[in-house]
Amino acid sequence: MKNNIRKFVGILLIIIGIGIFSWVAYTKYTIYKEQQKLKDTFNQVLNQDNKKITDSNNDVNNKSDIVPIAILKIQKINLDVAVGEGVDDKVLDYAIGHFPNTAMAGEKGNFALAGHRNFTYAEYFKDLDKLKIGDDIIVKTKEKEINYKVTDSFVVDPTDVKVLDATKDATITLVTCTEGAKKRLIIKGVLSE
Repeated sequence: MKNNIRKFVGILLIIIGIGIFSWVAYTKYTIYKEQQKLKDTFNQVLNQDNKKITDSNNDVNNKSDIVPIAILKIQKINLDVAVGEGVDDKVLDYAIGHFPNTAMAGEKGNFALAGHRNFTYAEYFKDLDKLKIGDDIIVKTKEKEINYKVTDSFVVDPTDVKVLDATKDATITLVTCTEGAKKRLIIKGVLSE
């Protein structure tokens, strides 16, 4: 009887493990496919092909209604990802989000972006802590490619939102969770002329 129970529990644990692995793999695949659609949409914006953009946004397989506003590239951490407007779950589940009411890329002010770094979401900012002062952050918009240089890296409490305040110069702020999600990692940069 004990052997039958052990066998049953063992098989049950294997089935649960396969289910968890399958769920994670499916989630990662879905995020990857959605990110590719966002990049394709952004490239269509660059090419001024409005009919294709409309068709892409009406695609029944499109998981989100995110309209990409830029592409964020950080070569040091092998990041090449679409940026959408807003920082709600709809955006952050598939892309990097631009904080509303902050400057746009290349403008005077604080161009502030948020992204996930944990395992269950689009973990685009998982290696953000590897950035050092002087590293390049590139933002490609419809108009141009903008280069920022990292100037600071620090940790704040989640309630400390002054990192989003406007600035006199053109700056960038990247926001993500620390390991364990108890605090926020902040990367600051300035426009590089």
